[in-house]
Amino acid sequence: MRWSRRATSMFCSVIVGATALTVPAQAARTTGGAGAPPGSPPGTTGLARPTPGASTHRITLITGDVAELTTSADGSRSARLVDGGNYYFGDFDGELTLVPVAAYPLFTSGRLDRRLFNLSQLVAQGYDDASTAKLPVLLAGDHAPAAPANTTRRMTLASVGTTAVSIDKSRAKQFWQDIAGPRTFASTSGVGKIWLDGRTRATLDHSTQQIGAPVAWRSSYDGRGVKVAVLDTGYDANHPDLQKQVVGAASFIPGQPVQDGHGHGTHVASTVAGLGTASGGKRKGVAPGADLLIGKVLDDNGGGLDSEAIAGMEWAVQQGAKVVSMSLGGLPSDGTDPMSEAVDRLSKSSGALFVVAAGNAGMEETVGTPGSAAAALTVGAVDRDDRLASFSSRGPRLGDGALKPEVTAPGVEIVAARAAGTEQGHVVGEHYTAMSGTSMATPHVSGAAAILAQRHPEWTGQQLKAALASTAVPGAGATTVQQGLGRIDIPRALDPKIQPDVANVFFGDVSWTGSAPAPVLRKVAYSNTSGKSVTLDLSVAAKSPAGVRAGLTVSPARLTIPAGGSASATLRLDLASTSPAKYAGELVAVVAGRGAASAGGAAKTPDARNAGSTTAGGTTYRTGVAFAAGGRLHRVTVKGIGRDGKPAVPTTAANSGVQLWNLDTGDVNGTVFDANGQHTLEVPTGRYAVMAYVMDSDEAEWIDGVTLLGDPEAEIRGDRTFVFDARRAHPVTVKTPQRAELDSVGIAWHRAAGEREAVSGFGFDREVAGDVYVGEFGKVRTGTFRAVQRWDLAQPKLTADVLGPGGFRLPSPRDGAELSGYVGQETLSLVDAGDGRPEQLSEARGKIALIRFRDYDQTFGQVEAAKAAGAKAVFMYNEQPGFWSDSAWVGLPFYLFRQEEGARLLQLLKQRPVQVKLTGLRDSTYRYELAVGPQQVAGPLTYDFARLRPAVVTTNYQRIDSDFLHYDKRAAYLPGVSAGLGSVRLVAGPVTRTDYLASDQPDTTWDEQTRAGAENLSGYEYSVARSYRPDERVMREVWAPISRPAIPDARGSEADGLPVARFENALRIAIPQHVNGDRTQYGWSDMRGDQTTLTLTSGGKELGRKDWSVAQFPVPAKPAWYDLRLDVQRAPNTWAKTSTATRTEWRFRSGSVRTREVLPLVQVDYRLAGRQLELKPGYQPGARGPSFFRTTAEVTFDGKTWQPLRLRPSGWGQQSAMIPSTPVAALRVTATDLGGNRISQTIERPWTTN
Repeated sequence: MRWSRRATSMFCSVIVGATALTVPAQAARTTGGAGAPPGSPPGTTGLARPTPGASTHRITLITGDVAELTTSADGSRSARLVDGGNYYFGDFDGELTLVPVAAYPLFTSGRLDRRLFNLSQLVAQGYDDASTAKLPVLLAGDHAPAAPANTTRRMTLASVGTTAVSIDKSRAKQFWQDIAGPRTFASTSGVGKIWLDGRTRATLDHSTQQIGAPVAWRSSYDGRGVKVAVLDTGYDANHPDLQKQVVGAASFIPGQPVQDGHGHGTHVASTVAGLGTASGGKRKGVAPGADLLIGKVLDDNGGGLDSEAIAGMEWAVQQGAKVVSMSLGGLPSDGTDPMSEAVDRLSKSSGALFVVAAGNAGMEETVGTPGSAAAALTVGAVDRDDRLASFSSRGPRLGDGALKPEVTAPGVEIVAARAAGTEQGHVVGEHYTAMSGTSMATPHVSGAAAILAQRHPEWTGQQLKAALASTAVPGAGATTVQQGLGRIDIPRALDPKIQPDVANVFFGDVSWTGSAPAPVLRKVAYSNTSGKSVTLDLSVAAKSPAGVRAGLTVSPARLTIPAGGSASATLRLDLASTSPAKYAGELVAVVAGRGAASAGGAAKTPDARNAGSTTAGGTTYRTGVAFAAGGRLHRVTVKGIGRDGKPAVPTTAANSGVQLWNLDTGDVNGTVFDANGQHTLEVPTGRYAVMAYVMDSDEAEWIDGVTLLGDPEAEIRGDRTFVFDARRAHPVTVKTPQRAELDSVGIAWHRAAGEREAVSGFGFDREVAGDVYVGEFGKVRTGTFRAVQRWDLAQPKLTADVLGPGGFRLPSPRDGAELSGYVGQETLSLVDAGDGRPEQLSEARGKIALIRFRDYDQTFGQVEAAKAAGAKAVFMYNEQPGFWSDSAWVGLPFYLFRQEEGARLLQLLKQRPVQVKLTGLRDSTYRYELAVGPQQVAGPLTYDFARLRPAVVTTNYQRIDSDFLHYDKRAAYLPGVSAGLGSVRLVAGPVTRTDYLASDQPDTTWDEQTRAGAENLSGYEYSVARSYRPDERVMREVWAPISRPAIPDARGSEADGLPVARFENALRIAIPQHVNGDRTQYGWSDMRGDQTTLTLTSGGKELGRKDWSVAQFPVPAKPAWYDLRLDVQRAPNTWAKTSTATRTEWRFRSGSVRTREVLPLVQVDYRLAGRQLELKPGYQPGARGPSFFRTTAEVTFDGKTWQPLRLRPSGWGQQSAMIPSTPVAALRVTATDLGGNRISQTIERPWTTN
């Protein structure tokens, strides 16, 4: 296996069952050729901070498994499979990926597009279950495959041998079972690889002069007769600038006409070839003489599918387009994806030039598809001063280091046509708007290519590309890898007397094993179209990001080209003298001698910033050079030995494997062991963490133990073999004072070196867990290493004791239905009910029915039959050995047992009647949670809670519904470890639970969230993340009756946007709508039905209004009194039983400030203990005021008449009152300080009376 070189490290983590890896928030990233968001000022990235809050999305994967992605209020994310089961979980390129174990071999072999399991991107692209019931995919093969069963064919894309189909998510599991084999797809399918049909996104006054278009116009070159296809959101057919320009149009968006309902396509089309009619000719496009072909491949929301874009490409070349302009894009790519492949194939077959936006991610290695295609002319953006725009995606190409983008063009605040009825960008008037993005730069280059094509109709698309790139003007302050060869210059490209045959030279991804190979050679041919011979002085240089020069030379150094002829130069890359890195640079050809301006072609642009296009000797032509030098690769063989002494051979679920993480570069590679329990990788010289997981499996090939082994600081300078033997590892034991059984456990290795960090783990639930072992690890010399573990143990919910002679206690069984567990204590008879058929259940009334599992489709019927027969509980066992799992929610206690337990009970029933004493709880009343990360391991690891001095956190889950399940997750973040391991569980309320939290790191942070209902994907309540002192005791209430808007005392990223503050002459507001009494628990509204209205007034004048509790309102500079009102109304069918609506009114005074000032918002803390209501007024965190509050409290029984409550002092700054014994409609509390700052808060249905 070759070494993987990626822009960002890929950390694969394995998570099973209830354990989840939590990844902290990262900066948002735009991808592809999308335009910068409307309103982005010049020089900004176009990236907006996300609204505070949280979300949970469910995503049905191509395998039919349902994944759940949760984003917390602080931006951290976690994921799991809803129905359990094994899955790999990782942070791939900064986004969360989850792969069910059944798909993992196909995933690692490259037969499944990684995007199919990238939960972050699936949600971002609208493929979550709430957004769509279908999953669009592309089936690739040698020829376009036929649509398989359980799919709907959408189109055939002949250019790339691909069929576009949609999979109904309800049939995804059947589709997967039909098509998937162990490591390949079914041979009859004709499918070689499955790609996600991803969504693409939409990524002129002074700008035409900036690239020299008017100079070409004066020479009568305006693109006349050249067809330019614009693939975008369509166009406004009635816009004056475009009415005469379009010669053909087609829509590839089902159900939408070509008419532009978004605005992006109209803007782009007019930048290419608009007439400027609505501006009196002032705002003409670059090539107003060109003929436009409009292909609508993006919908009226600015998005589309890869297949729709490819269909548009095929149509464009069929219509005779010479230039295809694509201001759109998807994720960063190495150029092997279907859209990039389509560009390359169609460019070769048609001779057209595809001009594609680089994207607006603003970071290195973020050029999106199809701009990543080798044949594409990929475009970055500059401002009017030729400075590279901060949002412009930088190169090189992801993975292999190819030069992308090749050129830049104006893309900041570009004024062009505005489609009627749209509001994109900064609206300039009825007919025009200003937008920013590489989407705006791209049509400048497309128009320039049309002008060149008019002048040289014989040129191919690649010749047009070479001419534009070789004559581009480099911008100051940007490197070749960031901007390519620079901003295009039409006059210099129009008639170049010297033309290289390529825009850039790519040596490829160069590495080797054994002895260094011979130097790699590449030729560049130069053509001379002048009537005289021309001599070029040649030089070449390429550097790594660290500034190290490659062993690169050019010969001859001086090249003479005869009149009307051509000559070639040879580039020579000496691998032995080139250090491993990615390199980019230029081959520079300078016309020798003075007076060489005649060789430069047309007159210079009037722009004086054309520095770099000429030198003291003459005109300069530049060709890009790029490659990735892997250097000498060493064969590293890693062998795994299981605890049974046999090779660690992967099984169906237990995929033992290895990972290598380069401490110096951050590159990572990993895979499962082969059928011999080993794997060989080829990696460059360096320092590595060589880590392995060896997994034990039971008879069902299910994981029942795991061992972490490895060398976290291995020097690899030659071929090496590592043998990791699980028998030499040390056991991990957790002891608890009270009886507790493992609920879930996670184990991961963490390695930090310099600014780089890697974490990779494995987790499993109690039914999978057998033993956990950790190998010996010494202190590392560089950075830190930790063997991270996260243990979650709980009080058993059911104890089943078999009474009588030979009696025994059954191992705690797995629940078959969460809400149907047995509660109470009772001794019941056990009866053998066979397969659970009605005739076999005749004696089951009032007893426990022991039923044999048949198959997953019959479980529900078996349990339902037992319920109909009057059984009090079902014990179901499997005749096959090993782990198994199933569920059936029929309102009857139902438990799952393994083969050996079922056999033991059957044997006992043959000997005598069997009585079983059941002791059941609705839910566990205590748990033990442990987060540790030892940096060295020299022997067995034992963690005894009796000695760990855990914090004691008691939580009251106050929902009183008998059928209500809370979803509860707690993540632990060890100091220095950016990723947290979390445990997830369902809680059957009402229950008061005591959690014992322990860690070997005193600054470990614990972060908890609770969702109101297992299926409610909103309605979250969050604890303020915090660490605990040893033996500290804390009381928490989840979904306490009184909940209202307030500002919690949050810290770090969790506090983004908090508290409410003034910045110069603007108020920035972020207020969670649902906060518990003491503000340690908070949540944001369910946006799928709840209503929020925020209003700011001053002196009776409304200054701002928004339908959310996060806003920024401009305000006058003069000091004034302000009234801020926040109304929150739960949805009519809300799950909330109390605090169903609130109205909060703040009054405060504020004036202009130079920087930031926290506003003196008053808020009240509430505590309800029985019938005693305690109130404590104060200020939002960070605010100061005169204090000494006058507080009143009132209630209403009819919603009209208010009655005061009698308040009495009950502590420092606190007052209390007895609440009525009958239900009230609302509570209103008012608190005013000595300065006049005030809050008046009304809470409807603040409590219940039971």
